[in-house]
Amino acid sequence: MLPAAARMRYSLRMAHPAPIIEDDEDAAEAQALAAAIAESDADPRTAPHEEVRAWLLRLANGEFDAPPPEAR
Repeated sequence: MLPAAARMRYSLRMAHPAPIIEDDEDAAEAQALAAAIAESDADPRTAPHEEVRAWLLRLANGEFDAPPPEAR
């Protein structure tokens, strides 16, 4: 248990916590996500998820010479 003086200092500091602005954070997160998706879609060096997954599973099963999927 904290001494009374420490408890009082703690409670005084926490009496007025900073407001949480979720709307601005949500909007910024949505904007960043949209920008990341647009950047990914514009990248010509991408391969379909299914092909990458199949290649990674082959690697995990010991087929270390399996060729990576072709970018499209």
